[in-house]
Amino acid sequence: MDNLSKAKEEVTRFCEHIGGWFRGEEGIAAAGTAGLLTNFSPDFRMIAPNGARKTQQDLEAWMPEVLGRFPHMRVIVTDMQGYATEHHALLTYTEIQSDGEQENIRYSSAVFIRDGDRMLWLDLWERS
Repeated sequence: MDNLSKAKEEVTRFCEHIGGWFRGEEGIAAAGTAGLLTNFSPDFRMIAPNGARKTQQDLEAWMPEVLGRFPHMRVIVTDMQGYATEHHALLTYTEIQSDGEQENIRYSSAVFIRDGDRMLWLDLWERS
């Protein structure tokens, strides 16, 4: 599989899993934050919609706070587009988070780096 396809697959996988994490699904929760963040580079960094800068460690610390907190959460990815080289991929996509009452839309850009057969999240920029 080419790097662009792998990166797209990773966005889809992570969004499905983070939705399961928010809902508190047993299999996803059992894997813990390490399982959820398995394809994140140790150098991962992001800019949240509010402009806050976060690291992988910040994300790891936040994850237990939201485990099972939104039992009806659905996370949908649309409009995924991208470009890839032999070692990197850049994707843009829209992420829609809906808990049945409220909807949160994030417009995201993500940079991935190749690590063996995997594409690892390196940078993520989200805006509302």
